[in-house]
Amino acid sequence: MTKAGVNGKPKVAFIGLGAMGRGMAIQLLSEGFPVSGFDVNPMSLETLLAMGGTAAPSPRECVHDASFFICMVANATQIEHVLFTESVGAVFGLKKDATIILCSTVAPGFPQKILDQIHHRFCRPDINLVDCPVSGGTLRAAQGTLTIMSSGAQNALRLAHPVLQSFSQALYTIDGGLGSASKVKLINQHLAGVHIAIAAEAMGLAATMGINTKQFYDIVLKSPAHSWMFENRVPHMLCNDWSPHSALSIFVKDLRIVTSEGLNENFPLYIASAAERLYQFAARAGYEKEDDSGLVRIFIPQNLSLISEATHRESHAADHERTSRMICLILSIVHGVAAVEALSLGIKLGLSIKALNSIISNAAGASKSFAAVATAMMGQQIAPIRTLTQSRDILKQATVIAQTYDYPLQITTTTLQLLQQAVARGLGDQDQAALHVLWNPLAL
Repeated sequence: MTKAGVNGKPKVAFIGLGAMGRGMAIQLLSEGFPVSGFDVNPMSLETLLAMGGTAAPSPRECVHDASFFICMVANATQIEHVLFTESVGAVFGLKKDATIILCSTVAPGFPQKILDQIHHRFCRPDINLVDCPVSGGTLRAAQGTLTIMSSGAQNALRLAHPVLQSFSQALYTIDGGLGSASKVKLINQHLAGVHIAIAAEAMGLAATMGINTKQFYDIVLKSPAHSWMFENRVPHMLCNDWSPHSALSIFVKDLRIVTSEGLNENFPLYIASAAERLYQFAARAGYEKEDDSGLVRIFIPQNLSLISEATHRESHAADHERTSRMICLILSIVHGVAAVEALSLGIKLGLSIKALNSIISNAAGASKSFAAVATAMMGQQIAPIRTLTQSRDILKQATVIAQTYDYPLQITTTTLQLLQQAVARGLGDQDQAALHVLWNPLAL
């Protein structure tokens, strides 16, 4: 018999009450679901208790009598620990026909691996599993407005739908079976990780070149250089706030998933690999547990508060406009080339550009350049913004100027090399969507 609250809604076990998980669990409570929680952080459990949930001393006891088990821990290793630790793991307490909702960002093959172990090693063929990564950040988690990607068996998806709907604004079902949703999340994280990295690179350059960083931020929000991550993360840079709204270690992990998938598929990921190295460097510099926006500090090691200090700077109007325009162009071009790389990987993984465009436009990987590139790669006619030769020349000029400041343009110069390749192949008169031949030579 299903354990249910007074309103008849089934009990939900929630493990992983971190920055996003806590908001998701509280949202479930507000929707009338009984919620039992487990987390290694006692403060998170106290918050859940204060909001009307219950706290469990172990994963096994947390999932007892729950129809649904949402797992929102940090990585694959933690998932295996939560599920399979001898005697206290969740697998030992799951009720008959329970549904696991796996919300962590993992490699596409991992959900099926977990389900196979549950079915065969632990002899629980009755258990359902939904691959269900989420996007949107801590605020949208608390508001119940996340973008959710889901895949799995039809019956499992049907059962999980009311639960997922309670904390989502956009809920997508991805065709292709278990793991397909994680493929989509992988593409989103490729873009989101690159967008934070180029935002950091751009803000460091703006401050180094003497412009008011707050004014520059406002300019970007109204320009084609806008991305969801720029709008969301740069305010942390502007006020020197490195408290972990989303820890930098998450993108060390997530971009490793992205680049590892590229290695598995023998698929080159130039920009994602460059971004991954920046996160790794920042983690080794001691920023791993702080906010991912703190990546900007590796670009300004002589003065780690430069971005914040530059919010009060007075700059000459003509210089400010000229420099701001150049850096906006850097952002726009990099976002566009990154979109081609990410969408090309999506195609390699069997995903459709149409589906990716719809989903990512509502997720953290969104940017104005992504929308334009996706539209063009779907074969729809749009007015070209600039040719590949023009984009190359803009980045060449920016690189020369940055050299006079001894400023490292890591993501920008990687993007420049790709544009150099494209122009050398005779694609200079085409727009950014034509870059897909660098990842799919047979399309030339």
